[in-house]
Amino acid sequence: MTQKLNIELDDKVFQQLKKVCKGDESAMREYIVQTLKENFNQNDSTQSPKDKEDLESYLNKGQPGSRTYGIKGQGW
Repeated sequence: MTQKLNIELDDKVFQQLKKVCKGDESAMREYIVQTLKENFNQNDSTQSPKDKEDLESYLNKGQPGSRTYGIKGQGW
């Protein structure tokens, strides 16, 4: 299913897009879609699950009885 989205571009960006696509509106739409897809794919690949720390591992880093352990919600 496709969705329609109207966006406003400043004149400089629009002129650059128009120049790249040689004024072809369908090529401009396709260029925008492809650019967004590439950007989303790049963002997904840079965020590995190892970078996302879960709460349990965060809490386990603190030493029992230390102030930081309490600050993390496990001490007092």
